[in-house]
Amino acid sequence: MKLKVFLLSVFVLFTSNYFAEAQNKSGKFMEYEVIDGDTVYLDMLSPSRVLSNHNMSKRDWIQYCKRVHNFSKAYPYALFVANTIFETDSIFVARKYNDKEQDRYLNVMKDELLKDFDPIFRQLTLTQGLMMIRLIDREVGMPPYYIIQKYLGNINAGFWQGIAKMLKGDIKRQYDPMGEDEDLEELIKIWNEGKYDELYESIFAQKRPTIVIPEKFKTPFYQTVDAKKNKKEERKAKRNAKK
Repeated sequence: MKLKVFLLSVFVLFTSNYFAEAQNKSGKFMEYEVIDGDTVYLDMLSPSRVLSNHNMSKRDWIQYCKRVHNFSKAYPYALFVANTIFETDSIFVARKYNDKEQDRYLNVMKDELLKDFDPIFRQLTLTQGLMMIRLIDREVGMPPYYIIQKYLGNINAGFWQGIAKMLKGDIKRQYDPMGEDEDLEELIKIWNEGKYDELYESIFAQKRPTIVIPEKFKTPFYQTVDAKKNKKEERKAKRNAKK
């Protein structure tokens, strides 16, 4: 079962600039001490993470593996959405957009996102979609219901809450890192430590799935909006010049 319509309804709110993590590594000489004539090299090792899978039943281990796989699909998109929310709000404030200008901006965004992300989200499962919704809340600090309410109003927020309930979800429920979402929080810590790929490969003996972000969304979306606006004005100027 797919969650295409529901997921797209969340994504129509945002512009994009894909959030990517980069690690800068610089080489250095190891420190050492000479103890009783022997050279002892010293280094600080990153803490190791020991998974308690030996205490898991076969069923629990299978569920954990599924969780790791679904997280690998859901979390990068949650980061993408969170970043686009922050970017969109920044644009609105920096350019002092009024309500009409904000609506125009969001309408262009909606058309572009629906066109490009429709085939991508057809590949997401219901479980991955609902997980992504939880993770968006975690990154933004606001349940999706209130995000939709903020951008699209009460009627749309109520409508999508009804759809979520039909799909056994709840876009009003807050992320709970110490309770229901504790397992997600653990996976996020592994991700932030740069060890998620290692975890994934240790379980599945292959690299984690590549997350596709259309090229046009790897730059700030206001550039796309500005380009469309400029083309429209150019066409209008040409029509006026012919009169």
